[in-house]
Amino acid sequence: MSRTTKIAAVAASGAAAATAVVGLTAAPALAVTPGTFTATLQGNMVINAGVSVTCTSSVLKGTVAADGTTTKYTSATAGGCGATVTPALPWSGSISGGVVKINGFKMSAIGCTYTGNLTGSYTPTTANFPLTVTFTNQPATKLSGGILCPATVKVTATYKYTQP
Repeated sequence: MSRTTKIAAVAASGAAAATAVVGLTAAPALAVTPGTFTATLQGNMVINAGVSVTCTSSVLKGTVAADGTTTKYTSATAGGCGATVTPALPWSGSISGGVVKINGFKMSAIGCTYTGNLTGSYTPTTANFPLTVTFTNQPATKLSGGILCPATVKVTATYKYTQP
Protein backbone atom coordinates (compact mmCIF):
# COMPACT_ATOMS: atom_id res chain seq x y z
CA MET A 1 0.00 0.00 0.00
CA SER A 2 1.35 3.42 -0.90
CA ARG A 3 1.92 6.11 1.70
CA THR A 4 -1.04 8.15 0.32
CA THR A 5 -3.34 5.10 0.39
CA LYS A 6 -2.30 4.32 4.00
CA ILE A 7 -3.01 7.91 5.12
CA ALA A 8 -6.42 7.83 3.39
CA ALA A 9 -7.24 4.46 5.02
CA VAL A 10 -6.24 5.73 8.49
CA ALA A 11 -8.27 8.94 8.00
CA ALA A 12 -11.33 6.96 6.86
CA SER A 13 -11.03 4.61 9.86
CA GLY A 14 -10.76 7.58 12.23
CA ALA A 15 -13.83 9.24 10.71
CA ALA A 16 -15.82 6.01 10.99
CA ALA A 17 -14.80 5.57 14.63
CA ALA A 18 -15.73 9.18 15.46
CA THR A 19 -19.13 8.70 13.79
CA ALA A 20 -19.72 5.51 15.78
CA VAL A 21 -18.88 7.26 19.07
CA VAL A 22 -21.20 10.17 18.27
CA GLY A 23 -23.95 7.70 17.39
CA LEU A 24 -23.53 5.91 20.71
CA THR A 25 -23.49 9.05 22.84
CA ALA A 26 -26.20 11.12 21.12
CA ALA A 27 -29.50 11.79 22.91
CA PRO A 28 -32.31 9.31 22.18
CA ALA A 29 -34.08 10.06 18.92
CA LEU A 30 -37.45 11.78 19.19
CA ALA A 31 -37.27 12.38 22.96
CA VAL A 32 -38.61 15.69 24.24
CA THR A 33 -37.03 17.86 26.90
CA PRO A 34 -37.87 16.55 30.39
CA GLY A 35 -39.73 18.90 32.73
CA THR A 36 -43.15 20.52 32.99
CA PHE A 37 -45.49 21.20 30.09
CA THR A 38 -48.78 22.97 29.45
CA ALA A 39 -51.16 21.86 26.70
CA THR A 40 -53.70 24.48 25.60
CA LEU A 41 -56.73 23.64 23.46
CA GLN A 42 -56.54 25.04 19.94
CA GLY A 43 -60.07 25.60 18.63
CA ASN A 44 -62.75 23.35 20.12
CA MET A 45 -62.88 19.96 21.80
CA VAL A 46 -65.79 17.87 20.53
CA ILE A 47 -67.18 15.01 22.60
CA ASN A 48 -69.49 13.04 20.34
CA ALA A 49 -72.02 10.82 22.08
CA GLY A 50 -74.48 10.70 19.18
CA VAL A 51 -75.12 14.32 20.06
CA SER A 52 -71.98 16.45 20.20
CA VAL A 53 -70.87 18.54 23.15
CA THR A 54 -68.40 21.25 22.17
CA CYS A 55 -65.97 22.72 24.70
CA THR A 56 -64.22 25.98 23.88
CA SER A 57 -61.42 25.87 26.46
CA SER A 58 -59.20 23.24 28.01
CA VAL A 59 -55.78 23.21 29.62
CA LEU A 60 -53.73 20.14 30.51
CA LYS A 61 -50.60 20.35 32.65
CA GLY A 62 -48.03 17.74 33.46
CA THR A 63 -44.47 16.55 33.41
CA VAL A 64 -42.19 14.66 31.06
CA ALA A 65 -39.91 12.22 32.92
CA ALA A 66 -36.12 12.16 32.59
CA ASP A 67 -36.39 9.55 29.79
CA GLY A 68 -37.94 12.25 27.57
CA THR A 69 -40.99 10.15 26.64
CA THR A 70 -43.03 9.22 29.76
CA THR A 71 -45.67 11.75 30.78
CA LYS A 72 -47.79 12.34 33.86
CA TYR A 73 -50.73 14.75 33.78
CA THR A 74 -51.12 16.76 36.98
CA SER A 75 -54.16 18.92 36.12
CA ALA A 76 -56.84 19.16 33.45
CA THR A 77 -59.71 21.56 32.84
CA ALA A 78 -62.54 21.80 30.32
CA GLY A 79 -64.82 24.82 29.93
CA GLY A 80 -67.34 26.48 27.68
CA CYS A 81 -69.06 23.12 27.14
CA GLY A 82 -72.66 24.11 27.82
CA ALA A 83 -72.60 21.56 30.66
CA THR A 84 -70.13 20.81 33.42
CA VAL A 85 -67.38 18.54 32.09
CA THR A 86 -65.00 17.32 34.78
CA PRO A 87 -61.70 15.60 33.95
CA ALA A 88 -60.63 13.06 36.59
CA LEU A 89 -56.92 12.41 37.12
CA PRO A 90 -54.47 10.66 37.31
CA TRP A 91 -53.56 10.29 33.64
CA SER A 92 -50.25 9.01 32.37
CA GLY A 93 -48.87 8.55 28.88
CA SER A 94 -46.03 9.09 26.47
CA ILE A 95 -44.66 11.32 23.74
CA SER A 96 -42.60 9.44 21.18
CA GLY A 97 -42.23 8.75 17.47
CA GLY A 98 -44.90 11.21 16.35
CA VAL A 99 -47.48 9.77 18.79
CA VAL A 100 -48.87 11.13 22.07
CA LYS A 101 -50.76 8.72 24.32
CA ILE A 102 -52.93 9.62 27.29
CA ASN A 103 -53.57 6.50 29.36
CA GLY A 104 -56.27 6.35 32.01
CA PHE A 105 -58.23 9.25 30.48
CA LYS A 106 -61.37 9.79 32.53
CA MET A 107 -64.02 12.50 32.22
CA SER A 108 -67.54 13.03 33.63
CA ALA A 109 -70.48 15.08 32.35
CA ILE A 110 -74.20 15.11 33.13
CA GLY A 111 -74.02 12.04 35.38
CA CYS A 112 -72.00 9.96 32.89
CA THR A 113 -68.35 8.98 33.36
CA TYR A 114 -66.15 7.78 30.49
CA THR A 115 -62.67 6.28 30.42
CA GLY A 116 -60.16 5.23 27.80
CA ASN A 117 -56.70 5.58 26.33
CA LEU A 118 -56.36 8.39 23.80
CA THR A 119 -53.82 8.36 20.98
CA GLY A 120 -52.92 11.42 18.94
CA SER A 121 -50.32 12.49 16.44
CA TYR A 122 -48.02 15.49 16.70
CA THR A 123 -46.10 17.93 14.57
CA PRO A 124 -43.34 18.75 14.17
CA THR A 125 -42.16 15.15 14.27
CA THR A 126 -38.77 16.25 15.61
CA ALA A 127 -40.44 16.02 19.07
CA ASN A 128 -39.18 19.39 20.26
CA PHE A 129 -41.62 21.64 22.10
CA PRO A 130 -43.83 23.32 21.07
CA LEU A 131 -45.83 20.40 19.66
CA THR A 132 -49.26 20.52 18.07
CA VAL A 133 -51.09 17.33 19.08
CA THR A 134 -54.29 16.18 17.39
CA PHE A 135 -56.62 13.57 18.85
CA THR A 136 -59.26 12.50 16.30
CA ASN A 137 -62.36 10.45 17.17
CA GLN A 138 -60.67 8.78 20.14
CA PRO A 139 -63.08 6.37 21.85
CA ALA A 140 -63.89 6.38 25.56
CA THR A 141 -66.27 3.84 27.07
CA LYS A 142 -68.91 4.35 29.74
CA LEU A 143 -67.56 3.63 33.19
CA SER A 144 -70.70 4.67 35.07
CA GLY A 145 -73.99 6.45 34.58
CA GLY A 146 -77.63 5.81 33.87
CA ILE A 147 -79.33 4.27 30.88
CA LEU A 148 -79.36 7.63 29.10
CA CYS A 149 -75.53 7.60 28.96
CA PRO A 150 -74.28 6.23 25.62
CA ALA A 151 -71.94 3.20 25.80
CA THR A 152 -69.12 5.11 24.08
CA VAL A 153 -68.14 8.64 23.15
CA LYS A 154 -65.50 9.92 20.75
CA VAL A 155 -63.16 12.78 21.62
CA THR A 156 -61.64 15.11 19.02
CA ALA A 157 -59.30 17.95 20.05
CA THR A 158 -56.07 19.69 19.13
CA TYR A 159 -53.68 20.96 21.81
CA LYS A 160 -50.48 22.99 21.68
CA TYR A 161 -47.95 21.49 24.12
CA THR A 162 -45.38 23.99 25.38
CA GLN A 163 -42.75 24.22 28.10
CA PRO A 164 -42.05 27.29 30.24
